[in-house]
Amino acid sequence: MFYYFRIKLLLLFFLVITVHSFADDKSDWVKEEEKARKLFKDEKYEEAIILFREIVLSSGNDKLKQEAYFWLAKAYMNSDKYKLAESNLEYYLANYKNEGLNYPEAFYQKGRLLFLQEQYQEATEQLNMFINQYPKNPLVSNAYYWIGESLYALGQFEDSIYIFNFIVNNFPNSNKKEASIYKLRLIEHKKSELVLQNLLKWSYEQYISSLNQFKIKEKSLQQAIDMYEKSGKTISNEDKEKMSKLAEENEELKTKISNLEKQIKEFANGTGDEYNEKLRQLQLKEQLLSQKEEALMLLEESLREKENDR
Repeated sequence: MFYYFRIKLLLLFFLVITVHSFADDKSDWVKEEEKARKLFKDEKYEEAIILFREIVLSSGNDKLKQEAYFWLAKAYMNSDKYKLAESNLEYYLANYKNEGLNYPEAFYQKGRLLFLQEQYQEATEQLNMFINQYPKNPLVSNAYYWIGESLYALGQFEDSIYIFNFIVNNFPNSNKKEASIYKLRLIEHKKSELVLQNLLKWSYEQYISSLNQFKIKEKSLQQAIDMYEKSGKTISNEDKEKMSKLAEENEELKTKISNLEKQIKEFANGTGDEYNEKLRQLQLKEQLLSQKEEALMLLEESLREKENDR
């Protein structure tokens, strides 16, 4: 009887020890996860990655393990290790759709990651899906912003203007409002530059076209004169009229070519009136942009930190 009592007592002792050890282990991993997230917040991404990987590999806490994949993806993104970020993010999205605590943000981060990987069309599609699936999510304005950035990168300036204006008008408290205003001014500046480039290109193309026409007509006139000189025939009134017309057209083309050469030279030297007016407008805009650029860069950095801390 006493023997069986001792056996029961030993079993109970080992059970208590095991439960206590398991509880301590679980508590330790929670502390490790908190430590890893603190490192992430402090932008110590490499150290955070080591701890989050340890949680994935060794923790018996399934909840902590699943969310560690999400945090690993964000840490890798901020370390510019996009392939590793992609593999962890895709794993999280594929396996934790129903129970993932950060699933909506992971869905959004996939769009942002595609943008960072310069897959702008795919980024736009992913972020649009996020907006449609999670219209009340606080990251919706951020999603619109990265759509605008993607459209800008694709050269679709009018569409990006619409998106940035949409953010400014519909999300007055968004952390992307100031950045959107800056991008709108930047696009306006870019469009002005394109106007100047197109103006110079048009002038040059007109010059080449006029020069080619002049050469053709000059050659036709010379051939007609040579033909009559060789034949010794008298030039008819009709042919005289044709040759006179050719000579007149050549003089007009010479004048046009001369004017275009002068215009191109003025553009190149910055002395053309139209060029100077456009340049003056650009310089004024550049001054306004430069006054805010440094402050906006600091703001953008601050906003990015806030976004990463979510």
